[in-house]
Amino acid sequence: MHEIRVSIVSPEAADDGFAELWAGHEMIGYTILDDGDLMLCIEPRHDRTAVVVGAHSLSQALVRAEQLLEQY
Repeated sequence: MHEIRVSIVSPEAADDGFAELWAGHEMIGYTILDDGDLMLCIEPRHDRTAVVVGAHSLSQALVRAEQLLEQY
């Protein structure tokens, strides 16, 4: 399983709670804020196969996303 990397593309994106989640060379999803709650949007893969991520990696990535977003 690939580690999930989190990136913030700009301060403006961070204001909306937008953080990208990447596994390997593919963006697998992104976060947004909805009524102050951090939501996860999973992107479908280009080849229409299932997106499979480890629960531990996903949990760590969401914690990291919250930490990065709070810095902006």
